[in-house]
Amino acid sequence: MAWVLERVGSELPGMACTTRPEVWLSGESGLLVWEAFVSGTGKPVPAGTTQHAADAAAAADTFADRLEAGTLGESDVMCAPMSSLNLAAAAAAYANMTIAVDELRLPVPVYRTRPAQL
Repeated sequence: MAWVLERVGSELPGMACTTRPEVWLSGESGLLVWEAFVSGTGKPVPAGTTQHAADAAAAADTFADRLEAGTLGESDVMCAPMSSLNLAAAAAAYANMTIAVDELRLPVPVYRTRPAQL
């Protein structure tokens, strides 16, 4: 993730990044970073493609469904009530993207996938 965000950040210096869907949806940030949980019944069977491509397609379909349904703010994985270390926010900071420092202690949204509709 750090490598990808560093590439994006080098092409778009100062890109505002967030792991908070409400910030992205409000237009305050140009990039939303989230995590896909591709496992179990959400693990697609690749058809004419690699497993990685099938997993990415399932994640993209899940994100699109959640965006349409207005459920980006609902994470499928919750951290304990204690603070967490948001590695996505840390990777964005590492990549010199603009991200609120408080996001380092906020959980990243995790969306459980369903198999992609191919």
